[in-house]
Order: sequence, then C-alpha cells, then structure tokens
Amino acid sequence: MAPPVAGVVRLAAASRVLVLSLYLLARLLLRPYDTSATLHPPCLSSFSSSPDPNTPVSAAISSLAVWDGVHFARPAECGYEYEQSFAFLPLLPASLVLLARSLFAPLVPILGYRAVLVLSGYVLNNVAFVAAAAYFYRLSVLILKDQKAAYRASVLFCFNPASVFYSSLYSESLYALFSLRGIFYVFSGLATSI
Repeated sequence: MAPPVAGVVRLAAASRVLVLSLYLLARLLLRPYDTSATLHPPCLSSFSSSPDPNTPVSAAISSLAVWDGVHFARPAECGYEYEQSFAFLPLLPASLVLLARSLFAPLVPILGYRAVLVLSGYVLNNVAFVAAAAYFYRLSVLILKDQKAAYRASVLFCFNPASVFYSSLYSESLYALFSLRGIFYVFSGLATSI
C-alpha cells in the first residue's frame, strides 16, 4: 500500500492534468472573453530581451497569460514600469525570471522570452499546487487526527471550483504552498526546532 501522502500527490497531479486539459479544451472551443493577452506593447526600457518569434506556438503559449497573469508576466519581462504594477508582488515574477533563465533557457530561442515566462509560470504553479496539496493533507491529519477525513478534505482541495486559479499564472499556488507549509510546521512543533 502506498503512503497516504504519495496518494495525495498523485491525486493532486491528476487534478492539475484534468484542470489544464479542460482549460485548454475550453480555449479551443470557445472564444476567450479576456483579450488582455493580445495587448502586449514593447517594454518601455531596453530591459527586455530580443523580440519574440512570431510563431503560432509562441503566440498560443503567450496568450495563456490572461487577467492578472498579464500583470505577473509583464514585470517578469520588463520590470516594474508602471505604478499599478506594484500591486503584483515580486515573488512570482522573480521566480518566472529565474526559471526562464535557468531551467527553460534552451526554449527561449525557439518560443521567445515571453512565452517561456508564461510556460515557467504554469509549471511553477502546478508543481507548487501539488506540494501545497501534500502539506494540506499533512496539516489535515494533524488537526483532524483522521487520515480518511484528511484525504477527503484533500480531494475537495484538489477539485474545488476555483481550482483553475491554482494552475494559471496567478500567485495563489505559491501563497497556498507557503501558508500551508508554515501552518503545518507551527502545528507540528517543528517551527520551534528550526
């Protein structure tokens, strides 16, 4: 029998595959309501790298930055140019830059820097969600003192109606990961020994 945390990790990963598949299917079948991803002026400074290649794959990946995701991708690409950009705190944009310049750097010449930033955000947020689900389960076991109830709570966490925000270019996944991890260590008493 697999350890319960491993089962939650598999469940969370499966939920991300399902959510992303449904999201991409909906984008293929329905015209997106938000058109903010197509409005992409060049950076005000020369901070950005060379222009992105104009390929259908690059455009499709870049168009996945919608709603607030545009405001997280823009500081990652151009820096904080406008006052309203400061509402979007720097952890996610800095993480996108780090991933785009290290792990996903070989993809930049093929897809372009903006598309790689968006791809980095999707990968980062989905990995962070899976880790957050594991901490959610571990915390639930501590609080509920019942593995079955903790597992049911984890299922609800993985398949909640707002689940698409945990897989998009939003800061919710990182926030959930750091919050649940911190609360877990406080409840488990490990915070005092660190």
